[in-house]
Amino acid sequence: MKAQLVQLNVSPGGMPKLPVLFARVSVDGVAGDWQKNRKYHGGPNRAVCLYSIELYDEFRREGIDLQPGSVGENFTTRGIDLRSLKVGDYLRVGGCVIELTDTRVPCRNLNQWAPDLFDRIHGRSGWLAKVVTEGDVKPGDTIEKALNTTTENIAREND
Repeated sequence: MKAQLVQLNVSPGGMPKLPVLFARVSVDGVAGDWQKNRKYHGGPNRAVCLYSIELYDEFRREGIDLQPGSVGENFTTRGIDLRSLKVGDYLRVGGCVIELTDTRVPCRNLNQWAPDLFDRIHGRSGWLAKVVTEGDVKPGDTIEKALNTTTENIAREND
């Protein structure tokens, strides 16, 4: 199974982020998305947040039933092991290329969904990324790991 973007999420500020059918992803982040506290959220090196269906499934098995977008991610993924990635990895998602810049630092606001979610999410909190190549993204787009930032080279790597 190829990795794919299952859901694309935005919010005018706060959680949950809600699904949209498509969006332009730029160095400023996903169009239509905003963070209220820009000191700790957003910015060029934190333009996109990723979280996976597989991590949501883990919480569901532990009795915490969350929907995609609940933890504040822009890209809800499937089929790519977020734990196997590292800072500096490049991903092509639809028409954009992102570079992972840091693991996501959980926020205490997560406890609105479960009293101990903040403590339980450590080690499985997702990724933050900067946008290297701007482009359009929609649910169903393939996610490909890339060795470098140019769209042309990424296409060649996956042939």
